[in-house]
Amino acid sequence: MKHTLILSVLAVSIASLCAAPGGAPGSPDITLKAESKPGDEAWNAIAPLLRGPAKRPTSREEAVTIYTEHLKTLDEKAASFRKDFPTDARRWKLALEEVKMNGMRKFVGVPERDGAKVLGEILAAPDAEAETKGFASFMKTDLLGNALETGSATMADFEKAVAEHLKAYPAFKMNAQLEAALKKAKTLADLKVKPFDLKFTATDGSEVDFANLRGKVVLIDFWATWCGPCVAEIPNVVATYEKLHGKGFEIVGISLDQDKGKLEAFVKDKAMPWRQFFDGQGWKNEISTKFGINSIPAMWLINKKGMLVSTDARDGLAVQVEKLLAE
Repeated sequence: MKHTLILSVLAVSIASLCAAPGGAPGSPDITLKAESKPGDEAWNAIAPLLRGPAKRPTSREEAVTIYTEHLKTLDEKAASFRKDFPTDARRWKLALEEVKMNGMRKFVGVPERDGAKVLGEILAAPDAEAETKGFASFMKTDLLGNALETGSATMADFEKAVAEHLKAYPAFKMNAQLEAALKKAKTLADLKVKPFDLKFTATDGSEVDFANLRGKVVLIDFWATWCGPCVAEIPNVVATYEKLHGKGFEIVGISLDQDKGKLEAFVKDKAMPWRQFFDGQGWKNEISTKFGINSIPAMWLINKKGMLVSTDARDGLAVQVEKLLAE
């Protein structure tokens, strides 16, 4: 399971996450420059595709259809571009964007790009643009951050990589987010060595205290009604709740909505019986800000002992919960 740092979503298509304004990664601006180059026409046909699908899905099934078609179209045009213009420097920007769509590829079950290899090639390429190299360095550092989850990298490794990136690319436009990611990584590391502590008053007026949830497996779902990917996850989350709630599974929602009435109507319509935190602050939500949430949906799992054991529960949620319930 990946460590859900702000950086880790760089490896996920912007179509599968809702990102905080100015605080979450995504595609760098892809301008359609009117340059007099042989590959301009082909590039202008590809560039809009690199921003992600034009239509946002409203369900998991629709997402699979939309993402599959989008990737098929992009792969065809990308292959043609590389064949016809093998020395065009924009091939590196294309490679970078393809790596960033690995989350979309994983979602629909098609082969992912080898991120570490591709990013290394970009950084070594003499003709890659400075911005592309900066983003590749940023993402390579992110991969090291992901390795914290598996234990194949240490916090010292990550700190060193961040420092090297900042030194090599001091003017890179997302360096502030990189520093925030390191801070978040340290915060999450602390959360995993002591029981999760959180108290709040839910929208229904009841008091939620995680100390009283010991003995249960708890999903903390950071989401919003305006977030397409969040809405697409709801059927799966509801199904998991209905299947495992009786065995000791609970869900706590942290809503980044700003309209309480809309939230309550939505929750009722979608049959989401679990309690929700709401303060109307959107991305400045008190709890999500405290834990460094910069993109949603973000799903965290707490085990029976009250320990945070996963910050990436989207994939195979039911399987993860059943495993924790069996402990």
